[in-house]
Amino acid sequence: MAQNKPLGQLLQEAGFINEEQIQVALDAQKASPMYFGEILEDLDFVTSAEIAQAIAMQNNLQYIDLNKIIPSQEALKLIPFDIAKNKTILPISLDDGVLTVATADINDVVLLDYLQSISKTKIRYVVDDKKSIAKHIELFYYQLKNPIEAEVQQLVKDTLNNKEIDIAHLVDLFLNNAIKDRATDIHITPEHSASHVFYRIDGVLHHYYSLPKKLHKQMIARVKIVSSLNISDQRIPQDGSFSYTFLNEEFDLRVSTLPTNYGENIVMRLLGKTASLYNLLSLGITEQNSKKIEKYFLKPYGVVLVTGPTGSGKTTTLYSALRKINSLHKNVLTVEDPIEYKFTFIKQTQLNEKAGYTFDAAIRAFMRQDPDVILVGEIRDHTTAELAIRASITGHLVLSTLHTNDAISTIPRLADLDIPLYLIASGLLAVIAQRLVRKLCPSCKKEVIKSSSELKEMGMQDIVKEGKEYKIYEAAGCEHCYNTGYIGREAIIEILELDKELQSLITQGVSTFDLLNKARENGMKSMKEDGFLKILNGDTTFDEVNRVLD
Repeated sequence: MAQNKPLGQLLQEAGFINEEQIQVALDAQKASPMYFGEILEDLDFVTSAEIAQAIAMQNNLQYIDLNKIIPSQEALKLIPFDIAKNKTILPISLDDGVLTVATADINDVVLLDYLQSISKTKIRYVVDDKKSIAKHIELFYYQLKNPIEAEVQQLVKDTLNNKEIDIAHLVDLFLNNAIKDRATDIHITPEHSASHVFYRIDGVLHHYYSLPKKLHKQMIARVKIVSSLNISDQRIPQDGSFSYTFLNEEFDLRVSTLPTNYGENIVMRLLGKTASLYNLLSLGITEQNSKKIEKYFLKPYGVVLVTGPTGSGKTTTLYSALRKINSLHKNVLTVEDPIEYKFTFIKQTQLNEKAGYTFDAAIRAFMRQDPDVILVGEIRDHTTAELAIRASITGHLVLSTLHTNDAISTIPRLADLDIPLYLIASGLLAVIAQRLVRKLCPSCKKEVIKSSSELKEMGMQDIVKEGKEYKIYEAAGCEHCYNTGYIGREAIIEILELDKELQSLITQGVSTFDLLNKARENGMKSMKEDGFLKILNGDTTFDEVNRVLD
């Protein structure tokens, strides 16, 4: 049984750490009062989420990711805030007299009895890490006590009644609600008769508020003031930034203004300062594809590129795979813009173009630092691309990202950057292209039975079997997903692996079409096929796959 296995063994069996990392952590424990799991996390060998997964396995309990769950108000009201905060527990849902509670400490029997007593329910424990639970306790109990929607509605009502309102507070409410609902961007858009607020959540814009038009200039002025922008100049685009704190968590906001025919439009990009590390499986990448990616990240030399449009999760995938490189034995150097994830034993540097520290300048400097692995945040120009390829040919593994629509388009894109075809063929190992699709909400997704002929008509002819029925799911909507039917996102990917045959064809300058056909002959699966598999697995929908790919 899993319960008898020590934490380190479970983490190793799950592929999160190796034996050498366990020994390093044991050595570090001799010089530290921290627990073994805390030391593993402090050394960046594992994440707090991975430790929580191991604890869940150790006790035959379900692991949950609170970033992808919205607790019901009914459940929150059953446990007082002070108890939830002091004991680091979060009530999530109430079903048939059973209250599901997230905890990091499953061994507190006294607490279990107490919770059952005060909630008058049976308690079902699920596991997440302590930091995540503490963060979400603050977030969701705050919303329970201070309903943001009601406050905004009252401020709008006051405005319509010609009362003066606190504009700074109104803007703060928009920021707070964006953080609560996991938005990445906030749009304040003027139209003829009103000002509108949109949030981008899981890659899709959602309309949240319509406000009296007379508030628009005041809101724009407030954002421009805190962003150190010129409030008197409304004729040209401006860029700025500011920091914001909500419930003891810090955020950076990048601000862009744009003059339109109805007034200035503002977009704020919301960036948390405490980004979480992931592993490839937790990103939704299949086990088969995860093993392929890990294989290339363990190669001694060559270039591995992660491609896709802005916001497709390239950097997250790159760093998730980077964790597989043994930084105890390999000298890993990075240049990033900005540093999003921090690693122990990896030398990370940040781009500073004003000071002359560009991607190409960093690569030149790295070559004098005895590197094994070089990570370049993005390939943007000929010089960076050529230096990256040449570094790989001289015996270094180079990892980077590139903006292309699919994996095969990387070849002509590098050629457009004036990289000779023979260099591309000899230096490039693999290209991972990806998109992010929204995941179906597990609380409300609706089951649908489809025949193989129906699925073939929808493009699945190479996947389904004739005469068989398949269970798939559609989006519905409930309080757990704010009635969108989706919560969270995961990656769909394709991997172009450059074998000797493909390298030869690239050198010959054959067309992209012919390269793709040869890659398909050799077993390459497309992003759409990966998306179809996720549909059959009940993770997403046809609408989502088509939205991001068609």
